[in-house]
Amino acid sequence: KAVVSTQSTGIPPRLSLTAEKLTRQGAFLLQTHEYFIIWVGRNVSDIFVNSLYNAASASDLPDIQNGLEPFDNSISTMVHDLISLCAKVRDAPYTLISVREDSRFGTLFLQHLVEDRSDGQISYYEFLQKVQQQVG
Repeated sequence: KAVVSTQSTGIPPRLSLTAEKLTRQGAFLLQTHEYFIIWVGRNVSDIFVNSLYNAASASDLPDIQNGLEPFDNSISTMVHDLISLCAKVRDAPYTLISVREDSRFGTLFLQHLVEDRSDGQISYYEFLQKVQQQVG
């Protein structure tokens, strides 16, 4: 499941994990068996990016980043608290990575959109892989 923040405290509501829920103006946290993955949309707020990554904009972020340094601001604190709370519930080791929407690593997030798959149809991620194979 993915979550999106709609409150300033507590755990945000869970979303059904589908591509249609992703927005370029948002950032989404995904929990897998091994990872917490933060997917950063290309048009996410510069204030969010600066507060969480100490970068000017999403385009200044690396394609993939391991870990997340804490900064002394409310956004950084909220995201770190959310990840810590999710990790406590999970009670297992994890790796935290962030990926930019427009990077080649964006598919690390998209491959987990299992709810985009229905009987007899391919998932969004599988569709993207098929297109990539056909293009070259």
